[in-house]
Parts: sequence; structure tokens; C-alpha cells
Amino acid sequence: MLVALESYFHDALRPAVPDAVEISTGPSLGPVAGAESLVEVCVSQLKLEPLPGLDLAAQREAAYFAQVHRWASDGKKVDFELPAKALGQVAEVESPPGRPLRRGDDYVVDGRTVRFYQPPALADVAVVVFLRGARSAGFLERRRCELSLVIRAWARQSGAADPLLSAALAAALVASADLGNLDDSYASPADSGVRLRLLRPVMSLSGIHRSAETVAETPFFRAEAEFLIRGDLEQLVALGEPEAEGIIREVRKA
Repeated sequence: MLVALESYFHDALRPAVPDAVEISTGPSLGPVAGAESLVEVCVSQLKLEPLPGLDLAAQREAAYFAQVHRWASDGKKVDFELPAKALGQVAEVESPPGRPLRRGDDYVVDGRTVRFYQPPALADVAVVVFLRGARSAGFLERRRCELSLVIRAWARQSGAADPLLSAALAAALVASADLGNLDDSYASPADSGVRLRLLRPVMSLSGIHRSAETVAETPFFRAEAEFLIRGDLEQLVALGEPEAEGIIREVRKA
């Protein structure tokens, strides 16, 4: 989930930061030798809300086999047919990704086709459908969580880090207002039986700091903004394999 958030804000900051300035993600040791400036995006930790009592499984529900299918959109198409290998019932539909839609108001399911009333916007990934299959071993759990995000701006020139951070900060705040559900496919590959999602995240600015530091014997000025993100972490662990589904092709009367 940390990488998914970093990638989201990296893409949000890129248009706001000068092309000559690198934007790095994840833990960093600061600017490399010879660099004039740098912007860092780092989500340092995810902390789950403590469970009440001593029972660690108190909030767990029954697990189910799940599949996720994604489609591109040409901005005109309204029908998206599930592939033959798709198993289960349509449980959720997002378009664009991270934005849950309302069944009956935004789309309908006709057999194996998800039909939109309005065509999804043009995008390489415009539609995400979550399927819920049969029950399985494992568990489903949703818990409140907090994540810490830091955006740092480094510059060798005095006074250059502040406007760099200001541009990144403005872009991050705009992106936070449109922050939707995040599906962490990086940490939970589709074939692992594990799915992690950050649901209904909300971000708030918690502090701004600046300092002068020496990195690799080179003086740098640093300005950074700290953010707190809260939401629900959904953990689905489905063990085993779903049973094959048979199809009745013909009924004969004896």
C-alpha cells in the first residue's frame, strides 16, 4: 500500500514540478552527487488501529474467492463483457479506478455484461470490476489505519527549496481532494489469493519544516511537508482454489 500511494502522488506532482527536477519515491538518502535539486515522496509507515480485547480475529469475516478485471475505454463504449474465465458475481464497479459506482444508477449487469448509462472516460484503465465468488478458507478483515506521507524538496541554491515545495504541496493537496480507493496490486499479486485495498482515504496536512543540511559533503536546503492519511484497510485472504463451474448444455427427457 505504501508503494501504491507513493506512485499516486508521484504522478500528481510531476506536472507541477519542473521537468529538470527528479521526483523520487520511497526511502532515500537525499540528493545524489552533482544534483542541484530533488523532490522526494515517501510513505514511511502504515499503522492499524489496535483491536479491542485479546482476540486478534474478532473483526474477521468469512473469506470468498475474488477476481478483479480491468478494461480500457475509448470514451464511447458502454458495454464491457466479462471474460469466459471470470467466476463469481459482480460485487463492485469502479470508474475511474478508485471511484465506486452505484448499481442501477450508474450501471447495470446484464448476464456477463456490465453496461454503463454513460460511457467511461477515455483511459488505458477506465473500468475496474470486482467479482465475489464462493466462500473459501481464510478471512476478510477491515480495520481503520493511518499512513504517514512526507514530501521533501531539496535545493543547493538558497531560497530555491521553498518555491519547489510550494508547487509540490499545492499539487498534493489538489490530489488529496480526489483521492479514491487504492488497490495494492504491487503487494498482493492477483494469483496470491491476497487482496489489500485502502478504502475511503482522507488526507490532511500535519506540518511543514525546513532546514539546512550537508549531504555527501555538499550543503543543501530542505523544505518538507508532512501529511496524515486515514482510511480503512481491507485484507482479503482466500485459501485454496475455487471449484470449477459446470454449464448445463442440454436437458433430455428419459
